[in-house]
Amino acid sequence: MSMKERLSSQSRALGDGLVLRRATPDDAQALVDFNATLHRERGSQEPNAHIGAWTRDLTSGEHPTCGVEDFTLVEDTHTCEIVSSLNLISQTWAYEGIPFPVGRPELVGTHPDYRRRGLVRAQFEMIHRWSEERGEMVQAITGIPWYYRQFGYEMTMTLGGGRTGYKPNVPQLKQGEDERYSVRPATASDLAFIAELYERAAQRQPVYCIRDVV
Repeated sequence: MSMKERLSSQSRALGDGLVLRRATPDDAQALVDFNATLHRERGSQEPNAHIGAWTRDLTSGEHPTCGVEDFTLVEDTHTCEIVSSLNLISQTWAYEGIPFPVGRPELVGTHPDYRRRGLVRAQFEMIHRWSEERGEMVQAITGIPWYYRQFGYEMTMTLGGGRTGYKPNVPQLKQGEDERYSVRPATASDLAFIAELYERAAQRQPVYCIRDVV
């Protein structure tokens, strides 16, 4: 099957000039712009730099388990613009040390003018099929519980956690005393140490994502 035929087999007309299809490398920058604009901070007119950088990472070909071909998009053929998109990140999780494959839908969003037309539902149907074809046993998503229940998701696990501290609680150094610890950005040479810490921390929970140095 040629590339054109393969892409054609993964597209679907949704009516009103809207087409659901799998993203291609030519869509990478448009996906970055779409997500950065759509997922802006509430009340801000500036694109969300964090979301833009994340989308660029996932579409760059450098990410180990996700590429631009793991994105779905809905295109308005009248304007040739992306109006809805999401993506699937394949991961390996473990339960009490037993690994199992997982699909992570992320970056779900639709332009306000195109909402309530079933565009996200159609895309979930596509990525659920991809996930099944990959042998992934479960899909997991973070987000608004009532919204994602529409697509078969239920709250099952505690999300988030960690430790925080406040600067006023840091003891002041005594006269003539030197700070024993410092904080700096991590470098590639720190990856082995970070991986070891992550593995140790993962043992505190029954379910965790398996990650390596790469």
